[in-house]
Amino acid sequence: MTRIVKFYETTLRDGEQTPGINYFAEEKLEIARALADMGFDTLDCGFPISGQPEFEAVQLIARNVSNAEICAIGRAFREDVDRAWEAVKDAAQSSIQPFISTSPLHREHKLGKTRAEVLEMARATVARGREHTPNIDFALEDTTRTEHDFILEVVGAIMKEGARFVTICDTVGYALPWEFGELIDEIRREYPTVRISAHCHNDLGLAVANALTALQHGAERADTCVNGLGERAGNAATEELVMAIRTRHEDLGLDVRVDTTKIVPTSRLVARLSGMQPQWTKAIVGANAFAHGGGIHQDGVLKDARTYEIVRPEDIGLPASDRRMFVGKLSGRAALNAQLRELGYELTPEQLGRAFVLVKNLLGKKKTLEEMDLRQCAATAINPTAAVQALEAEESAPAE
Repeated sequence: MTRIVKFYETTLRDGEQTPGINYFAEEKLEIARALADMGFDTLDCGFPISGQPEFEAVQLIARNVSNAEICAIGRAFREDVDRAWEAVKDAAQSSIQPFISTSPLHREHKLGKTRAEVLEMARATVARGREHTPNIDFALEDTTRTEHDFILEVVGAIMKEGARFVTICDTVGYALPWEFGELIDEIRREYPTVRISAHCHNDLGLAVANALTALQHGAERADTCVNGLGERAGNAATEELVMAIRTRHEDLGLDVRVDTTKIVPTSRLVARLSGMQPQWTKAIVGANAFAHGGGIHQDGVLKDARTYEIVRPEDIGLPASDRRMFVGKLSGRAALNAQLRELGYELTPEQLGRAFVLVKNLLGKKKTLEEMDLRQCAATAINPTAAVQALEAEESAPAE
């Protein structure tokens, strides 16, 4: 039976913690509306105790977005929880997620607290939050570097106080997928009714793999950021996890209720407002995600795109025409012919061969070709000069 994955979308909070990003309130609202319209369950909108502008931004979203649950976070302090509730209480659907560090490193050097003190702070915070709403989730920061017996102790205490979701955090991207899966199994064996959300960072490039593994091992929800934004190397990328599940749903036994055709428009919105463009080779939303440069690949895609693409551009909100054949030094005649046809040139095989020689020769002098370069090569191939014919003869002559 296929299980539908829930999403805790944190582009507006953890994504904004990316160094260099600062959203204004109206920008956060615009992104929130886009995420809600895609179908994400819960939007992590901010940290209200951090300042009045942040409080007002979260409150603005709470009052204007009704088709997703609106969440605010806070530390495991009474004042943080109360401030978070004030920010989201007007939402049609609202929740609060307090958090506390649990690892020995964080307890000693960041909090200066003992295990017993951390345990009591977690318990008391959930109890306080429950005075406002039953929708209290609780996150164990740096879970994956925490003693397992203490993880189980904290989980048991907050569940007893009525926590709805327990968020297991690979805060510094330290976990390996099989370790993370084993941890989820251990928690679920001890507490079969626990509802787990997986919060994974990408410091070792494993965030999506860890989140996917957690879901396979029974986690109900995953925390993600559009374009893989977030602290340091970012969080599990929303678009990657969504499309991994959608593409392999039959094998995973998982699926999503997300409008994937809005992935690219939302990615571009976030890129524009954040000022951070995804890397060209970024999975799903990178500029080269549907660009082909090798001649063998290009020939295959031109015959049937499925030869080298497992996701269609249309699936994520791009027109099929966004599939690009990049004419470079490794390209073949098929790609060049396709590009020239797009520019309005229908060349005979002989003319195409001549244009191919011109392009290869030009790429020995330029890194990339512009449209005018291709047009000039096509025009010259149709009406060659004596110099071009000599170059063509030179290229076709056998090596001595």
